Amino acid sequence: MTPLAAVFAACAALSPLTAAASSDETYVRLAFAHPHPPQIVMADERALAADVNAARAARGLAPLVVDEELSRFALQVAERMARLHYFGHTDPDGVTFRDRLRASGIRYQFAAENLAYDQDEHDANVALLHSPGHYANIVDPHPHRLGVAVVAAGDGELFFVEEFAD
Repeated sequence: MTPLAAVFAACAALSPLTAAASSDETYVRLAFAHPHPPQIVMADERALAADVNAARAARGLAPLVVDEELSRFALQVAERMARLHYFGHTDPDGVTFRDRLRASGIRYQFAAENLAYDQDEHDANVALLHSPGHYANIVDPHPHRLGVAVVAAGDGELFFVEEFAD
């Protein structure tokens, strides 16, 4: 990892019985070192989904089905963070994960979101797997669907979004 590379990770989980964690109430402003217009990185999206399911398989859990609706939702989150130069479950306008999920019309009883900002998919996945909250979302038995998005906002400046729902 380069000295300028930053790694951030944030997670949130929602169910009918729990509120969003306080970590989803803030965001971090970002200044990209080598900016370019947001670009979808499909190969990293496929790798991220495969890595989530590999972690689940290691725990004896069924794989999650990649869901187009959740992936579109994840892409909107990643692109917004890239465009507005922030990182977090709450955007600079105060819109939270819960707000976005409600507005999307996605049906769920359980939903969770993992975010990472890193230089490549491997490092982002390792960071998510080594974070207790993120790992808990990845291996939670409730979700059956997964949405993923990876958006590059600069050279080695990537947003990774994992959306989980039942």
